[in-house]
Amino acid sequence: MAPRPAPRPVPGSASPAGLTALDRPAEKRSVALSYLFWCTCFVGVCGLQRFYNRKPASGVLWLLTFGLCGIGQLLDLILVPDMVRQANQALLLEETLAGTAAVAYPPIERQLLQLARRTGPTGFTLNDALLEMELPPEANSAVVTAEIERLLLDHLLDVGNDERGRVVYREP
Repeated sequence: MAPRPAPRPVPGSASPAGLTALDRPAEKRSVALSYLFWCTCFVGVCGLQRFYNRKPASGVLWLLTFGLCGIGQLLDLILVPDMVRQANQALLLEETLAGTAAVAYPPIERQLLQLARRTGPTGFTLNDALLEMELPPEANSAVVTAEIERLLLDHLLDVGNDERGRVVYREP
């Protein structure tokens, strides 16, 4: 029995990064596009680069004061790359967290069969399997037991007892 995939986030629900689906950054910001918006100050519209880089408060200030009388706009010429980096930081953090959460675990069936082959005629117990296998966090002994039962029904494992009377599983 394979573990069920994690549910998709519902709009408004919290994500691993602490952001909700509604306020999560949708796309990475570009330095080139930020400089293109910076150039709009020459036609009388200042601060678009700040709106684009998720800085609405200072964007309004730049818009109403013509880029702080041009001084702030000139300063932004230097600050644009850092603004883009800051704007993309939340998205990069979320991508990193998603990448670490998507650790690929080997299939439980394969791990059980490899364990049976390694242990040979002595076999393995359920405890041995739980201690030696790489299991996803949501997997427990019931999941492993169900997989062992399926392998027994498919004649890929045999069941028996060892000299101490414990239930052991072996390769047929």
